[in-house]
Amino acid sequence: MINRIIQIIIENKDFLEKSLERSVKANEISIFSKDLRQVFDEAGRKTLVGILEGIDTTLFENKRRKQEYETKDLRKRTVLTDYGNIEYYRRYYRNKKTKEYVYLADEKMGIEKNERIMKDVESNIIEIAHDISYLKTGKRVVGNEEISATTVMHKVRKEELKVETEEEKKQIKRLYIEADEDHVSERGNKIGMPKLIYIHEGNYKKGKRNMLKNIHYIGCLGKKSEDLWLEVAEYIDKKYDVKNIEKVYIGGDGAAWIKEGLNWIEKSEFVLDRFHLLKYINQATVEFPKYRDKLWYNINIYDPISVENIFKEIINKTEDEKRKEKVIDSYKYVMKQWKGIEIYETDGKYLKGCSAEGHISHVYADRMSSRPRTWSDDGIDKMSRLRTFVSNGGKIYEELIKKKKINTKLRKYDKIIERNIKSNMAISTGTKLPIIENGLKTETRELLKEILYA
Repeated sequence: MINRIIQIIIENKDFLEKSLERSVKANEISIFSKDLRQVFDEAGRKTLVGILEGIDTTLFENKRRKQEYETKDLRKRTVLTDYGNIEYYRRYYRNKKTKEYVYLADEKMGIEKNERIMKDVESNIIEIAHDISYLKTGKRVVGNEEISATTVMHKVRKEELKVETEEEKKQIKRLYIEADEDHVSERGNKIGMPKLIYIHEGNYKKGKRNMLKNIHYIGCLGKKSEDLWLEVAEYIDKKYDVKNIEKVYIGGDGAAWIKEGLNWIEKSEFVLDRFHLLKYINQATVEFPKYRDKLWYNINIYDPISVENIFKEIINKTEDEKRKEKVIDSYKYVMKQWKGIEIYETDGKYLKGCSAEGHISHVYADRMSSRPRTWSDDGIDKMSRLRTFVSNGGKIYEELIKKKKINTKLRKYDKIIERNIKSNMAISTGTKLPIIENGLKTETRELLKEILYA
């Protein structure tokens, strides 16, 4: 196979030499880099074809194979690789005992029956689609090859990706859970609201930035709140020694689905996100800003009676009915969430604030809601899961490979295939390319020799 690569370089020697000359004259190495990639892509395609067809030939000639499988046909197949589309021929066999039909070379090299895109390309598709639109992803994945937006969408939606937790349970006294939801445009002027929950072990400083320790994200659309919190509870049980935990803080805006977590997470208490508290206080005091400081003062000394009386004063003074409704909404919100405010009095030293809005922006909004595009329910759900998988440090290619089924019945052919590949790969380290070694010596030719023999 090395000889095949060398042969392709030899065939493109004049092209590379002229490219290098243009690069030197233009003082721009990227000219040569771009052309060199083109040659290497061609070498990659031909090498892959050679390997696949070589393995097919090895199996065809093997005596053991002849006893078990009979040859039925020789057929062409096209698959998309990281070097572009390749076409290769392989034989179709039938098992003499089971009558099962199979492409042995495909099975041995893990190319599935209806697979049109190799796993490295598929992982690139999903990784790029994690950040940009399906249409742009299809144009960016493999050189000059274009993949349809529909194909990209199917690849993203097909895979269920999940980061496994470590087996040894951690010992920790306090655990933090924060939750929020994004607002994503759907078809038919609907709004999808994917939920995001993240678990962490508290804040720490990295330079001037506040960071969250050992953060783990869980998110989706359409899952019942109970099922989502059950997933959170299972994660905590796998990762931590629950008996050692003294308290779990669940932070958020006080929505019913967030407070549902109190029913599923042991030793948990709700903490109101002060960002949302600020929003409602500002909403209530737009017309009477002098009450703003009074409200905050009594909130900060945890005096609910005084807070209630101040709200009533504002309501009585507000004449516009629409404005009065907003003040009443703020009043109801603050009093309903009072336990989530009051916890700061006893546990304030452990509470550094909720950053759910920022995490929604980073994990969801950057891809789904900050740009004008519409989604389906399934699309929002799968993208939510993909974004949380990547945010948790998941590796897409490794996950795709891990999920592949291996045909262990073909292991008996491993040694003969390995021997043939090694013999095809063999090449002496002193090999020279005659077409470059001989001929007119120029500075560019000498430079090309240095590159190829380095």
